[in-house]
Amino acid sequence: MQKEDVAFIGCRLVGLYYAIKALETVASFMMTFVAWKSGAQFPASTAAMFYLQLMPFTFYTIAACMLWFGAGTIVKYLLPDGQIASSPSKPTLEQVQSVLFSSVGLLVLTWGITDLGKVLYQLFQLKQASHYAQIPLTLQSECVAVACRLLLGFCLVFGSRGLSGFLTRLRQPELR
Repeated sequence: MQKEDVAFIGCRLVGLYYAIKALETVASFMMTFVAWKSGAQFPASTAAMFYLQLMPFTFYTIAACMLWFGAGTIVKYLLPDGQIASSPSKPTLEQVQSVLFSSVGLLVLTWGITDLGKVLYQLFQLKQASHYAQIPLTLQSECVAVACRLLLGFCLVFGSRGLSGFLTRLRQPELR
């Protein structure tokens, strides 16, 4: 098995994980829908409840489709043609690490994007209630956590090759 095959399978596996996460959100949406139909009262507006239920489903579905159907393009980005032609058939540690870092980065990024919707909705509700200057400490900490999660996800996705190269250089015997 060549390194391109390992990367391709890795992208497909992460895409499958996101497809399963999308199916999990369908169950949550259906429970909310059934409760709404039976006359349950929600603390927020009905439209907001459905929006917050459909947003994770949408992002998980988009990520799953991108990873499943775009696996070939992602592999070409992670393993450029010059690197594929000049390297041995077995994947190097640096290449496997960069695929894994990108996969974890996509996971963290997707979680951050879904949490971003929740935080933005809460900020929007505070602005409508004219209490925008009095943001609770918990919401402030959620904003910082979401920002850190998004930043970490972007760094892992787009900096995976550099991070893998850095870790490989740190492991060299002359640096120990």
